[in-house]
Amino acid sequence: MKIKDILNEQRIYALLHDVPILRESEVELFEDLISLYKPKRVLEVGTAIGYSSLLLAKHMDKEGQLITMELDDVRHGMASHFISQSDYAEKITLLKGDATELLEGLEGPFDLVFLDGPKGQYLKQLELIEPQLAEGAVVLADNVLFRGYVRGDKEPPRRFKTIVKRLQAYLTYVEQKEYYNTTIYPMGDGMSVSIWKGNIHD
Repeated sequence: MKIKDILNEQRIYALLHDVPILRESEVELFEDLISLYKPKRVLEVGTAIGYSSLLLAKHMDKEGQLITMELDDVRHGMASHFISQSDYAEKITLLKGDATELLEGLEGPFDLVFLDGPKGQYLKQLELIEPQLAEGAVVLADNVLFRGYVRGDKEPPRRFKTIVKRLQAYLTYVEQKEYYNTTIYPMGDGMSVSIWKGNIHD
């Protein structure tokens, strides 16, 4: 099945079943970034139904390999269904489970990471991933501006306060020049692109 047809099916499924995937306004930036860096070992946290996974596989290095992880049973099953129909099935390893637990057992190095799971866990997950980052690795994180609450003047509703606070902590961390060079793109719900400066913790 052609990749464009699978991606179209995924967009329809996401709309019908209220599954969050990359917004149309973000897709071009996302594809451009992957094409620019051409990563060979990619890690994705938060597969959902595998939409971004297939975009990653499509634009990474021809010899590239992607590891992606999803906790939800139904979304994991749908991701497996869509990925298996693609030409990239052998390049994608789809794991099921809690990312925080799975990350502790992974071996790097990874030269690109895409964080798109629970927003409140980004910083904790990044700290687990850092020892496995290749020098100059790229870390992408989606939804970092979270509905305009993270960097805007709007007061978040009580139910979002913890997520907003944790995303603010994540951005503060990756914007420290000692660790990363970070750019935040405002399209969609905000995507940060952070270039790792090396294993300064070693």
